[in-house]
Amino acid sequence: MERKFAHLISVLFHPLLMPTFAALLLFNIPSHFNLSLSVNYRYLVPVFVFTCTFVFPALVLFIYLKMGFIKSLEMKDRKERALPLITMAGIYYLTYFFLKQGPVPTLFNFFMIGATLLVLVSLLVNYFEKLSIHMVAMGGLFGTFAGLAIAFHYDLRLMLFLLALVAGFTGFARLKLKAHTEAQVYTGFGLGVLVMMGLFLFV
Repeated sequence: MERKFAHLISVLFHPLLMPTFAALLLFNIPSHFNLSLSVNYRYLVPVFVFTCTFVFPALVLFIYLKMGFIKSLEMKDRKERALPLITMAGIYYLTYFFLKQGPVPTLFNFFMIGATLLVLVSLLVNYFEKLSIHMVAMGGLFGTFAGLAIAFHYDLRLMLFLLALVAGFTGFARLKLKAHTEAQVYTGFGLGVLVMMGLFLFV
């Protein structure tokens, strides 16, 4: 039962879904960034982001699997992760580039640049040590809103609590499935938090 729950959590909070979750949350928090944004646009952009950062990458990973570049979609061997991570960084940057052409709040464009940077940092670390990409993504999402709360004095305590709770469940799931060690889970989350929170605080 616990393994089924762990697998469900791993699917629901897959790293490729984090930009979509970020878009839904960022466009619906009470902030001055969203004042001029129409209600319809707040949902059209997440659909676009979902297509660019989940559907397309998922198709690319499936192609990589069929071509033998990766042995499984879980990519348990860290050496298999280099090409997919490079691909994700390129897709994330292109998503940022296309969104920048429209009236998308600077805040989300900044998030996409940060997400691209985080993938590249993960790629660098991956050459030396395997990380939990699930936890890197969760840490990045948490770090984004922690950085916003501090930099702009937004009261996001409830959201941060819920994100920390989800991160805890996700970490439990990765450990229960024996996909990562505790060190890989904690390091991944810490890396995500530091990169994204640092970006929003100091840039």
